[in-house]
Amino acid sequence: MDTTPTDIPGCYVLQPKVVGDLRGSFVKTFHDERFAELGLRTDWREEYFSVSARGVVRGMHFQTPPAAHAKMVFCLTGEVLDVVLDLRRGSPAFGRPLGFTLSAQNSRGLYLPSGCAHGFLSISEASGMYYKVTSVHSPAHDAGIAWNSIGFDWPIKMPALSERDGRHHSLADFDTPFTFDPAQAAR
Repeated sequence: MDTTPTDIPGCYVLQPKVVGDLRGSFVKTFHDERFAELGLRTDWREEYFSVSARGVVRGMHFQTPPAAHAKMVFCLTGEVLDVVLDLRRGSPAFGRPLGFTLSAQNSRGLYLPSGCAHGFLSISEASGMYYKVTSVHSPAHDAGIAWNSIGFDWPIKMPALSERDGRHHSLADFDTPFTFDPAQAAR
């Protein structure tokens, strides 16, 4: 698996090797030893799968301490514009969003360290996203930032949103509990 650091410290683009033949393809999305080499967390506690129609925005989601988590995501079907926002005070990327195209075609994934918000726009008719997280869902610590308040140039003006996502506060009104520690950037 190739890993490429992004402009957000501790956030990596994951490019697994895809083996294909007449039957289809095979992709290894996680390798413990490779993650350990990079200092990435591997203590996965929950996994999720979502399917979203074209024009759906999910996000920008995260959990606050002490239930904060690192996350790994892949798009298994369709295509999404995946967006990461660094919420760690003191990070060189604090408050800056980055976008990545994830799709079934490119097999690309992302590793997000704790302290980053995550969201995506479904570009295709249906997009299937797979997530692994390092903490159990905690409703008391479940949080989000309004998708349209982060300074990202989304290619949609009126997405389909959940009621919950429509109620998120703006980034300007968010008092972050996250602090950047360069020695623990990928944790």
